[in-house]
Amino acid sequence: MNPRARGLVALLAAGAVLVVGWPLLSRALGSSAEPLRDGSRLTLGSGSAEARFAVGPGWSLRKSGSDPAQSYKLERAGTDLAISLVAPPAGTSPVRLWEGLRDVVRIGDPDARLGVPRPFRNGLSGPLQVGANLGSATVLPNPDGTAAVEATVLGGTPDDLDAAARVVRSLRFTGAAR
Repeated sequence: MNPRARGLVALLAAGAVLVVGWPLLSRALGSSAEPLRDGSRLTLGSGSAEARFAVGPGWSLRKSGSDPAQSYKLERAGTDLAISLVAPPAGTSPVRLWEGLRDVVRIGDPDARLGVPRPFRNGLSGPLQVGANLGSATVLPNPDGTAAVEATVLGGTPDDLDAAARVVRSLRFTGAAR
């Protein structure tokens, strides 16, 4: 494996703990969730890698699993939404990001499955299954190629999954150097 690929795998492996493992650990230990106001806008990252998104009604922020510089963990009823900022090697394609996310979710759970992705703006989105939990995953590269956002949604009712999809659709890179 070339050094560039090794670096991407290492970065994505570290993200696996945050994306897949942290929500499970947080639930087991008890959540320190703080309700968010309908319409709250959250900022992820900074500089050219800054991204923003908005939440609708019913979402709570898991403070113990969130760091505005790197990731947010949100919950709504039985739905978990993880949004993380990653820094892949420059020029990493959405397909490579998707493959990396597949590796990440499998590190967290070897039986986890990412389905066939479909285009989502300049990235990809598709079905995700971790254990009995169904949901979706999205990779959205920054147009300048310096960063990407990965979002995973697991569990919940169709209404909660739709609410999570609205949050993911609201994701935008806002950094100055786009």
